[in-house]
Amino acid sequence: MMACSALQAQEHRPNYDLEKWHFGISLVPNYAKAKVILANDFYSRDSVKSITTQGFAGLCFGGIIDYRIGRLWTTRYLAQLEFSQRNFTFRFADREQTAKTESVSLNQCLLLKHHSIRHKNHRFYVIGGLRYSHDFQSNESTIRTPNRPLVAFKANSFYYEYGFGYDHFGIWSLISTEIKMSNSLGNILSPDPYIYASSFSRIQARLFQISFHFHN
Repeated sequence: MMACSALQAQEHRPNYDLEKWHFGISLVPNYAKAKVILANDFYSRDSVKSITTQGFAGLCFGGIIDYRIGRLWTTRYLAQLEFSQRNFTFRFADREQTAKTESVSLNQCLLLKHHSIRHKNHRFYVIGGLRYSHDFQSNESTIRTPNRPLVAFKANSFYYEYGFGYDHFGIWSLISTEIKMSNSLGNILSPDPYIYASSFSRIQARLFQISFHFHN
């Protein structure tokens, strides 16, 4: 009997999964990059010799709402503010020019989480779902000129997300560490006839995230 009591004492928040709703906050360092497909006639042009894409580290933060729908299943809604950047460097015969694409986005994610059976204060999980993103800093409506290095992204885009994580039950909160990938579903390029954007036929956004979630 004493051994059972000692084992029970080691388990933090034993009734956590009996509650339907949980709320929390998240801090998410990220790394943004882009997959590009060049225009069909890119290599027949004489102007741009090559294009290099560059990714950057950024940050997301926001809130979490979890709703338990089964013994091992949870739906999750995330509302996050994301800061990210991707650059495109164009090499001409006589110069280089870089188009900087900085984004400040409001992300709304709807995800499905499947976790393992809890072992004392630990469990693992996989997660996946969809994300809608609105970029407040999009250059989609910006007036463009042939002399301005600009590659504009669409203001609204959709992503699919997938990843895995680890839940640790602390005395005061559930702390989750998660690795997740986000990939845009469509072409996020806002086209124009000038040399910079017209060098591409398609751009897809990629986002690698390491999330730290803190739940009540």
